Amino acid sequence: MGCMLRSDPMTFCDIYLQPEAAFETVSRLGEMGCIQFIDLNVDVKPFLRNYVSEVCRCAEMERKLNYMEGEMLKDKIFVPQMEKEPEALQPHEMNTFENILEKWEDDIVDMAENQVGLLKNYLELTEMSYVLNHIGPMLGDAEITRDSIFGRKAGAGEPIFGGRLIVITGVVRRNRSFPFEMMLWRVSRGNIYYRQASQDTILQDPQTGQEIRKVAFLAICQGEQLSSRMEKVCSGFRVNVYPCPTTYDERMDMINKLDLRISDLEQVLRKTRYHRCKALRMVGRQFSGWMTQIKKSKAIYNVMNMFTLDITKKCLIGQCWVPDNDLPRVQDTLERISEQVGTNVPSFMSRTETVQEPPTYHRTNKFTKGFQALINAYGDSTYGELNPGLYTIITFPFLFALMFGDVCHGLILVAFAGWMVLSEKKFMDKVSGNEIWNIFFGGRYVILLMGIFTLFTGFLYNEYFSKPIILMTPFWKNTFEREEIENNEYLTLNPSAETNPPYIYGVDPIWKLAKNKIMYINSLKMKMSIIIGIIHMMFGLSLSLFNHIHFKRYYAIYLQFIPQMLFLGCLFFWLVILIYMKWWMFTPKSPDLKRTPGCAPLILILFIDMVLMSESAPVEDDCDAYMFDSQRKVQFMLLMIAVVCVPIILFGTPVYLNRYNKRMRKQVLKNVSNFRRYQRKDSDRKPEDHGQAEVDKYSHTFGELMIHQAVHTIEFVLSTISHTASYLRLWALSLAHEQLSEMLWVMILAKLALREHNLSGVVKLVMIFAVWAVFTLSILVVMEGLSAFLHTLRLHWVEFMSKFYTGGGYPFRPFSFKAILYGDSKDDKPEAICKKRPKVEY
Repeated sequence: MGCMLRSDPMTFCDIYLQPEAAFETVSRLGEMGCIQFIDLNVDVKPFLRNYVSEVCRCAEMERKLNYMEGEMLKDKIFVPQMEKEPEALQPHEMNTFENILEKWEDDIVDMAENQVGLLKNYLELTEMSYVLNHIGPMLGDAEITRDSIFGRKAGAGEPIFGGRLIVITGVVRRNRSFPFEMMLWRVSRGNIYYRQASQDTILQDPQTGQEIRKVAFLAICQGEQLSSRMEKVCSGFRVNVYPCPTTYDERMDMINKLDLRISDLEQVLRKTRYHRCKALRMVGRQFSGWMTQIKKSKAIYNVMNMFTLDITKKCLIGQCWVPDNDLPRVQDTLERISEQVGTNVPSFMSRTETVQEPPTYHRTNKFTKGFQALINAYGDSTYGELNPGLYTIITFPFLFALMFGDVCHGLILVAFAGWMVLSEKKFMDKVSGNEIWNIFFGGRYVILLMGIFTLFTGFLYNEYFSKPIILMTPFWKNTFEREEIENNEYLTLNPSAETNPPYIYGVDPIWKLAKNKIMYINSLKMKMSIIIGIIHMMFGLSLSLFNHIHFKRYYAIYLQFIPQMLFLGCLFFWLVILIYMKWWMFTPKSPDLKRTPGCAPLILILFIDMVLMSESAPVEDDCDAYMFDSQRKVQFMLLMIAVVCVPIILFGTPVYLNRYNKRMRKQVLKNVSNFRRYQRKDSDRKPEDHGQAEVDKYSHTFGELMIHQAVHTIEFVLSTISHTASYLRLWALSLAHEQLSEMLWVMILAKLALREHNLSGVVKLVMIFAVWAVFTLSILVVMEGLSAFLHTLRLHWVEFMSKFYTGGGYPFRPFSFKAILYGDSKDDKPEAICKKRPKVEY
């Protein structure tokens, strides 16, 4: 299970590597994934670091592979996954590997350029053939002259218009054809003859490979000036213009020649695609292994750039964080690599002191990883504080199940999660790009526990697709005659009359038939939400005690934990006690009238009167206002204790810390001054820095402490009210889920399919059941499940974790090849410092 209670203990180490063994050592450490290196060259410009040339070479090879991957995606070439993950590309193999990649890139670039050129030529020929085939029928056998188009003036030998006719034919994108036509009309002021083909065509863009829809057009105008305007419009709309022969015979001859050229070009394109796909498939077989090797090598050199060289330039010095449990493994790795390489001085690692806060690292397995991810989405634990992920394993699915209680819906969740768990080996070996699937698969054990807990709460709610089942004799007993039952639609069952033993398996199934079942379910689930919410908050507050003990904040136990627990207990835990007292003290079969449910005081009124310090009035004249004698005195005492706790929480911690900081600051300053007096060399700077950090730690003013504590106190006092009310979402969502499930059953399945008992009713039942099943899965399971999940997440992040969890740490991010290859690591893109190769243009 790993360390889930608190963060793994971390050690700050100095690591010393020999240059000839540095690459292999860092490579093995990357395979282990248990060291977080610290950059010691933050102030050094990136292009001045020791291994920047090697990083740039790896980045250039990665760029070449990315280019080839893009070409494979264009041609939909399958890239198989590697069976065995290769090791990093060794330094002595880099030249050979660069030559191989350069050769393949040059071949693929040449093939791509040739293919794009052929596709451009094919596109032009196809467009020209399309224009002639669709514009030609518009012209018929006539020649394109002004006499044939405009005719002659009646009774005269001169034409109506003077000047040369200009004929423009071409193709324009379909979605821009109308704006193009309007622009031509505006530019020519209507002095134009414009027609479009009746059918458009779909062509392929040679650059992107996407399909484009174009339509042919014919435009005839008169005069050179108008012709130049039209050419500018065509250029602005990126219209491809093609010449159209003036006679019918010439057009037919050109169409035949175009068909022959297109046929020859298609054969050339088929052969070009064949050779291109053959080359890309050969690259695709080795692509995954090549990319893995290059990414590993680039990551290794990036880590080596974090090291510094000593004065002799014969040793790489670095700093890192290592979990205590992994220190022996790392030491063994350093010794083993030194022996294999045969260095004169072995690589080693030594512990050192630091003022930096260690990173937080929680070891998880495939079961606990999903629960820890829910906590990490809110924030990373402060180093050493209790991890909420451990308690979330139980509390999260339980609170979810309270809002999602239905046995059949729980079975659906268990079946889905169980299928993912049983098939996890198959899916873990495959890397999926579907983010939604990755979320579901990563949380498969969370969903499994949510389903199991839903089975339990659904059993207690007696909910099976909104229908109850009878496991024993119900509590209510029929005492009516048959005639009374037949003559009355509703009958009143008196709990003070003769009844059966209590129904011990959850909610009595008879309540499903009751007219006032909503009132009963409301009361039950609302009180249940208050009880569970207050217990959950008190549990969270009790965890803060262990944090105070761990961090040796013993003053906080008396000045924060005990007053906060008293404040929460005297007010709201007393509310829980009143709920249980009302359940146990007031029963319908009690011989005392004052102990019957009709005389039970309203708990909400009692609590409000307690806070307002006013006297409560009895429900009826013959009833008591309180549940027991001296209840008002007890409530007044509890209220006073809660009120007294507020100033203790507000002023106690700032006053104590102010006096403590003053005393400690004087002591630390005295130690620093004594150290500086006897300091002899620059190597003693670390103890001095540590002392200065101690001085800064105790330099907080009383005003800062008071403001911080005032905000904390106000937040705690107000949140006790708002957080208690927030747990009522357990009641609201549970009731909404139950009512929605009942509505789908009654309105769809029962009303439309279960009322007919013949052959047609069977067919109708099958069809209606399919509709009901779709609505159940999509609305009740998926949407309602997502809603309950988000509300449960909020109850943990805000109401529960705010009582003990600060989340002020930062995560442990080890140098790990697994994180780099599968996208879990932060990408700093150091190759931005490299000189980029100009982009290939076609």
